[in-house]
Amino acid sequence: MAEFTIENTTSAEAPAALRLRIATHDDKPIAGGTLENTADGWNFVREGRLLARFEPYKAAPLELVKDGEGLLLQGKLAPGKSASLAVYLPAWPAKADDCSIFYDADRLAQQCDDYWREQLAGAMRIDIPDKALSDVIRASQVHCLLAARNEDQGRYVSPWIASVIYGPLESEAQAIIRGMDLCGNADFARRGLDYYFARHLDPRGFLAANYTLVGTGEFLWTLSEHYQRTADRDWLRQTAPAIVRACQWITQQRAKTKRLDSQGEKVPEYGLMTPGVSADWNRFAYRFFNDAQHCRGLASAAAALAEIDHPDAPAIMAEAREYQADLLRAYRWTQSRMPVVPLADGTWTLNHPSILGCFGNVDELFPGEDGNRTWCYSVELGGHHLAANRLLDPRGAEVGRMMDYMEDCHFFRCGYVDYRAENTRKDIFNFGGFAKMQPYYARNAEIYALRGEAKPFLRSYYNALSTLLNAENLSLWEHFHNGGGWNKTHETGWFLAQSAMLFVVERDEELRLASMVSDRWLQDGMKVEVQNAPTSFGPVSYKISSAAAQGRIDAEVSPPTRRAPQRLVLRLRHPEGKPIHAVTIDGRPHNDFDPQEGIVILPAAGKRITLRADY
Repeated sequence: MAEFTIENTTSAEAPAALRLRIATHDDKPIAGGTLENTADGWNFVREGRLLARFEPYKAAPLELVKDGEGLLLQGKLAPGKSASLAVYLPAWPAKADDCSIFYDADRLAQQCDDYWREQLAGAMRIDIPDKALSDVIRASQVHCLLAARNEDQGRYVSPWIASVIYGPLESEAQAIIRGMDLCGNADFARRGLDYYFARHLDPRGFLAANYTLVGTGEFLWTLSEHYQRTADRDWLRQTAPAIVRACQWITQQRAKTKRLDSQGEKVPEYGLMTPGVSADWNRFAYRFFNDAQHCRGLASAAAALAEIDHPDAPAIMAEAREYQADLLRAYRWTQSRMPVVPLADGTWTLNHPSILGCFGNVDELFPGEDGNRTWCYSVELGGHHLAANRLLDPRGAEVGRMMDYMEDCHFFRCGYVDYRAENTRKDIFNFGGFAKMQPYYARNAEIYALRGEAKPFLRSYYNALSTLLNAENLSLWEHFHNGGGWNKTHETGWFLAQSAMLFVVERDEELRLASMVSDRWLQDGMKVEVQNAPTSFGPVSYKISSAAAQGRIDAEVSPPTRRAPQRLVLRLRHPEGKPIHAVTIDGRPHNDFDPQEGIVILPAAGKRITLRADY
């Protein structure tokens, strides 16, 4: 069902018209289709099947008339008045006589609203001043649900990475599972993970769904994160044999590269995964993106298995530590042979390699390949994934310089279809901060969140979203200019993951609340409320209410109760950048805060906290 509404927003009567054409997806007439007038609307029928029903149920005083091969709603509207037309598109082989079930559009709309509210009832709920963004976050979850297919009467969810093409690719689909999980859709995530266990995990241990093998590592760390958020030991015990097989497959592949040279020294690729591909480009290579996923997957799986005292956990953890050492050795070996690169401030820094033995940006050594897109393998799929996967310290100085180079160089690449470098340089703030091929493959926003850098996070978050957002239905495209897959839920999944980080960020055993929340949302009279946000410590909720004009910001926090974090942090970014002067918790003075950073260290015990920060 779709509803079209025309409203006269002027102060005088005005002519109104809405023209509807009926055509195929490639804008051609539907052969054999005819429009049939009924007492209360029009039916579009072909070979006895009802393809569309047009009902002007709130259209008066406008009239719905035939207009060539389509329909025209026309007439005059008084000032401030509106008219509505309902269109029904049966998804089953309906007959013209079935159109009586469509009557009462308001009832059907309410049923649809009730259905989706029920579907999202257990998810994280947010109330923020940016209502448009709130709608996109909520719609994004719905789009992931719409694109997915179910199998075995709903036992499994097949997380398609776009509505109509590609299917459930083993690598990109993990972003959908993770993004939905971070937003509180644990049941969707669980059934999506179970789908891969049942359908695509090869008995030899690798995950394959007609694209790459890198999804094996991504699957391992995605499912391990899911376990940490749910603490479902029974599920982990049930899936442990398959998890161990996947870990053993990674170990077996690494063993193939453990060779010594003629001097008895380890070869550069020692201990890496065998050469492979990351995405569309079919050149096999030792790719640090791939190894980052597999190494993190191995370590995350080992940590999860250790919590159920699985006998293989110690060996897998030892393997993961050795893998990280081998990976960083190979990374440093390549990095040490690369020229240093300039930053915008006139200083120079080390480059961060993407491929073993590629002593420069990828497009410099492999120009023209993959449709002249090889530059993106230094950006979207570049070395920064070692930091995003915590193999390099995301808060360290080295990663800070890495982010500087991405901002000063990589994000000025001439984009795929759009965003020429010269135009980006003319408007650095609005056109910078995101990758120019498929922005959500790059995880720079997540690294900013881990570093606690709110301003660059927000710039990257909003700028990337604006390039792909379909304003018609709030889905995301695959490429700029409405290109590629329609409702590309791989991108949507990463957007949801970043959206969750707006409100909650986990850094090892530290839980940070509101650390990426915009200070524009804390202007006087505004509030930010988050309920049921999932974390590895249990669900957390909080509400921040700004009385900045009176010199204070109030907060209520319900900490997680499953287990206490070592450090619980609330960040309150004053809209004018003022430092915190004093803090009270439950009416008592509290001295554990950083006035300049705007962070307050909270008691980590599970009881509800009432806080006031004075400025």
